[in-house]
Amino acid sequence: MSFFERVEHTADLAILVRGEDVPALFANAARALFQLMTEPPAAPERTREITLESVDRESLLVDWLNELIYLHEVEGETYAEFRITAFTPTALTAQVIGGATTRKLKTIKAATYHDLRITETAGGAEAHIVFDV
Repeated sequence: MSFFERVEHTADLAILVRGEDVPALFANAARALFQLMTEPPAAPERTREITLESVDRESLLVDWLNELIYLHEVEGETYAEFRITAFTPTALTAQVIGGATTRKLKTIKAATYHDLRITETAGGAEAHIVFDV
């Protein structure tokens, strides 16, 4: 079973992401985002540390993905590796590793709250995420 799959959505882009736990879910959501947007970086040589706080884990997930989209657009970077080094339901610290964007596949403007849900399952956690394209 794949760590993410596309879900039918009328106007935007929706995915279902899975992880062995919630921090792994956040890393896999980021990995899915970049697989949808770009080709992998030719040389992953840049590491950035990201620290975020939010009001709950759903908002934290949206903030996390939108921060990555922002960095991708502003810095021209594509990230391929995501290490969540500290996690609570309202805060995270992560290292992201990537390099210069070589080829863009799809423009994703933002992660949204539309239909957003994080569910704990017997196999870990999953989230339904809709992106504005």
